[in-house]
Amino acid sequence: MRQISETGLALIKREESFRATWYRCEAGRPTIGYGHVLVAGEEKLYKSRLTEAQATELLRQDVSRQYGAHVARRLTRPVTQQQFDAMVSLCFNIGTGGFDKSSVLRLTNAGNATAAAITAAFAAWNKVTDPKTKLLRPSAGLTARRAREAALYLHA
Repeated sequence: MRQISETGLALIKREESFRATWYRCEAGRPTIGYGHVLVAGEEKLYKSRLTEAQATELLRQDVSRQYGAHVARRLTRPVTQQQFDAMVSLCFNIGTGGFDKSSVLRLTNAGNATAAAITAAFAAWNKVTDPKTKLLRPSAGLTARRAREAALYLHA
């Protein structure tokens, strides 16, 4: 099975940032390390202070077991390592359901990896729910992240 590269892992680490103790992500889920969402059975992590190495290992596990594996299963044609890494980063951030609905996946599987199409496909996932209005609004951080993912995807 295809694996994320060190470049792809570094991208996710950069985008997620390291947090040694648990916090609530924008979606309200308890999270620790590099965007690891705490699940049942991980109660001890609520009281833990992770090292950067522990957080990196959690990220590797999340990416290989869940997000990288999911992206690999959904692809119907060969992709470059950079394309795979960019899609895993996207999937990690928007979830497997979002990834399955994404035009990034659809365009890739259709063989349409042109710069304009792919850049717009990544850019479509730049919104967050405003806590006050409950409406979707563009996020500068996500806009920048999507641009970096698209650039990696398009890197030949």
